[in-house]
Amino acid sequence: MHGEATALAGRTRLVPVTWSGDGCRITAGHDSAFLRGAAVDDAPAAPGPDWTDGSPARLLLPHG
Repeated sequence: MHGEATALAGRTRLVPVTWSGDGCRITAGHDSAFLRGAAVDDAPAAPGPDWTDGSPARLLLPHG
């Protein structure tokens, strides 16, 4: 996953992502309580507290 998200010690965040050629990219406008990112994303991702740009993050995808 690529983009900017602040990792918080001991916390996992949900951030909206869109698909890109090399995986996924964090959607712009993902501040807390700002729903634009959630409305235009392809999936939410859950980067852990040690996540850095370019490293993997879990995607929350519908089953089926």
